[in-house]
Amino acid sequence: MHSGIFAHNDVEQVGRVPLTAAIGCLAVALVIWVGGTVRAQDADRQHVAEARAALDEYFRAWNAADNDAVAAISNFPRLSLGQNGQVVVRETPEEIATDFEVLRQSGWDHSTLDLAEAVHVSADKVHFRIVFSRYSADGTPYTTAPGLYVITNQNGHWGLQLQSTLPATFTR
Repeated sequence: MHSGIFAHNDVEQVGRVPLTAAIGCLAVALVIWVGGTVRAQDADRQHVAEARAALDEYFRAWNAADNDAVAAISNFPRLSLGQNGQVVVRETPEEIATDFEVLRQSGWDHSTLDLAEAVHVSADKVHFRIVFSRYSADGTPYTTAPGLYVITNQNGHWGLQLQSTLPATFTR
C-alpha cells in the first residue's frame, strides 16, 4: 500500500518536471529577449542622439553661412533632392558652395529646425522627418517646409548625406 502512494507521488512529480522545465525555459527566453530589446533600444537612442547632434551642427553651420563647416558636417557623396525634384550630387567637400550672399539678398537671415523626428534608426543611418523655417532679419518667418534628412555614420563620423525638401507649406 505504501508503495502505491509513493508510485502515485512519483508520477505526479514526473508530470511536473517537464512543465516546470518548460516554464523555466520560457522565463529564461523572456529575460534574454527583454534584455536584448532593452540593449537595442539603448543603442537606438545613442544612434539618434549622435545623429541629432550632427543635424543640429548642420543648422548651426548653415546659419553661420559657413560652407566649410557645412562640408565638415556632411558625408559624401552628398545628395540633395529639391522641392521640384531636382537632384544635386556633391562628390567631395569642395563642391559645397552655397551662395549665402544671394540667399541674404532674397531676404534670408537664418533658419530654424522646427521639427526633427527620427523615423528610422540603424547603427549607421537615421532618417529624420523635419520641418524648417526661414526668417528675415527682423525675425519674421517667410517660409516653412517639410523634408527628410538622412544622417549617416561613415567611419565614426555622423553627417548629413541626403536632404530632400518638399514645397513650402507656408510662404509670405
